[in-house]
Amino acid sequence: MKKIIFTLLTISLLCFSSYSFAEQVKEVPNAKSKPIVVVKDAKEVKQNDGVAIVVAHVGDDELGGTLALKLKENFRKSVLFKLAGKSMKSIRIKVLSRSEFSERPEIGSIYAVIWTFAESEDVVPFYLSETIGTVNLRTVETTAAKLMNATDKIADQYKFLFQ
Repeated sequence: MKKIIFTLLTISLLCFSSYSFAEQVKEVPNAKSKPIVVVKDAKEVKQNDGVAIVVAHVGDDELGGTLALKLKENFRKSVLFKLAGKSMKSIRIKVLSRSEFSERPEIGSIYAVIWTFAESEDVVPFYLSETIGTVNLRTVETTAAKLMNATDKIADQYKFLFQ
């Protein structure tokens, strides 16, 4: 009998507590009110713009041109970098490429990439780094990613030039 009374008391207690939770009034947000706009400082926006990059290609081979375009596309999508005009303070990436075999240009290309820094178009650029390699149709994506990674390391190493 004590067990039955204890069980009934427990069930009634649970029912009343759930009823009190159901009666709580929850505030509904007003759909007509506009959200508060947060304005960032100009310095914060400038820091988040990313490193200014200019990509130039020299060469007449298809794979080298594809590599340069893929680099530009990756930089455009990245939050770490921004494509800039030649009048801005920027890291300049020059991609030079030639067909590996002149009789069969579709097989592959050799490339050289030179990183420089220039304050503007009228100023002599400072040499930062270089690399050479080969690229074919299957490796264009990964080669562009490697060059972008190298650019990030170079930009980090020479970040004092942008201050």
